[in-house]
Amino acid sequence: GAELTVGFTVTGLLEGAPITLAGARPGDRLILTRPIGSGTILAGEMAGQARGADVAAVLAEMARSQGTVAEALAGAHAMTDVTGFGLAGHLMGMCEASGVAAQISLDAVPVYPGAEALAAQGVRSSLYEATRGVAVRMKLPKTDLAALLFDPQTSGGLLAAVSQEDADAVLARQDIPAWDIGEITEGTPFIEVR
Repeated sequence: GAELTVGFTVTGLLEGAPITLAGARPGDRLILTRPIGSGTILAGEMAGQARGADVAAVLAEMARSQGTVAEALAGAHAMTDVTGFGLAGHLMGMCEASGVAAQISLDAVPVYPGAEALAAQGVRSSLYEATRGVAVRMKLPKTDLAALLFDPQTSGGLLAAVSQEDADAVLARQDIPAWDIGEITEGTPFIEVR
């Protein structure tokens, strides 16, 4: 390409069993650690439609370490990062690997300032159509806010399936961002958005 691209990989050793996509259990709470909408905000920035303050807020959040959050979620039954497949795609991956379904409350999902307004204007990430394919296995309203469930994230948050007790403990902490967005339910892999 015309621009320099730099990539890196960090490796290490894990003591004990890893937390994977598999392992989510009916009754688990779904904890999300960052708002969604970064793909829409960044697409809006490239199109000259996003507000500078909104872009700055997204960039600041993306640069924040999630080490403390990851430590707080160390007891999760299943966990993933929310990145290129969007929140819906990554949650479906967890449901498939765990053999469960999920329900999420759209009003509980945190959204970056400005993302919903840009979505209402039709601003979408270039990967949006590919990530929207999971919608055939979902029940969801047709709203701009629901469209952000398919927004591919850059440096997105963690999505964890945790027991109610662990969820209460994480949500009670003041030093980490965390939102309870729904729960794991019994059934074939399917997501109901309320």
